[in-house]
Amino acid sequence: MLKAQPKKVLITRTGSSNHERLNHAPGLVMFIPSVGESMRMFLESGKLVQTSPVTRVKSEGDEIVVETRNSKYLLELAA
Repeated sequence: MLKAQPKKVLITRTGSSNHERLNHAPGLVMFIPSVGESMRMFLESGKLVQTSPVTRVKSEGDEIVVETRNSKYLLELAA
């Protein structure tokens, strides 16, 4: 059985005019989604953010770019 390991991240959301803007918002992700899945993030404020289905995931060092139908998220892994 694969266990989810929560990851502390700084979340930046761009490309969406329908949602509140996130700029380096501290939060947690339980796992990095695959294409077709929704991503769920818990903001430090306690708010749950669930995305539309993911269309692309790209990892670059300590940064992960997740694109959805509506937005683009930059997840920076926190120390």
